[in-house]
Amino acid sequence: MGRFKERNEGMEKTVIVSKRFRKNILNIHQYLLKEFSPTIANGFLERLEKRVEFIIQNPEAGKPSQKRKNVRSLLFTPHNQIFYRVQKNKIELLCITDMRKNPAKRSY
Repeated sequence: MGRFKERNEGMEKTVIVSKRFRKNILNIHQYLLKEFSPTIANGFLERLEKRVEFIIQNPEAGKPSQKRKNVRSLLFTPHNQIFYRVQKNKIELLCITDMRKNPAKRSY
């Protein structure tokens, strides 16, 4: 998952994938491979790509963070939420968080 670019009303939005987001994806994918199967793990990646495309098309769809300015979150799976930052001409994918963890310990 690298950079995505999307034309929207004459403006080009660049999507930046943070190191933390990449690490989250890798850890989840490895867990799914180990505990389930390649089919489940690859399905996760396919669903993630579709969700990122949705974020690109609808950057304001996510719920605004109460902790950080310009940060939004969108439910990805029943247990995982994507946090991303929206700025004028870019969207930065920040992390994927397990929602079963203590909400007080979440960064966003």
